[in-house]
Amino acid sequence: MTVSLEAVRRRHERWPDDERDRILAESFTSGKTVAQVSRDNGVGLGLLHYWRRQARAAGTVEELRLVPVTVVREEQAQMPAIPASPPSMELTVRDVTVRICGAVESEHLRTVLAAIRE
Repeated sequence: MTVSLEAVRRRHERWPDDERDRILAESFTSGKTVAQVSRDNGVGLGLLHYWRRQARAAGTVEELRLVPVTVVREEQAQMPAIPASPPSMELTVRDVTVRICGAVESEHLRTVLAAIRE
């Protein structure tokens, strides 16, 4: 049986600033969880959280936060621009074909469809 062990940093080992900054940046931007970044880089999870708190306190990172949002209902929906040619539609149900040119009310269309289905 063969067991491979990865090098694990000792507790209290000092991380070089450039390596710490790289890992810290990865924890804020990579899309990975903090735990994944910690595991991938051999950093203790608590230490990485400590670095993140320090970075936030120093203002070196912009923290994501919720902002208030107000939903405003428009009084009238804007009408779409009128196309150059009138809309047209062709419906075929069994052996009946209905061609419609121009705008049609949905209620009228339902009536026509109900009639040709019978």
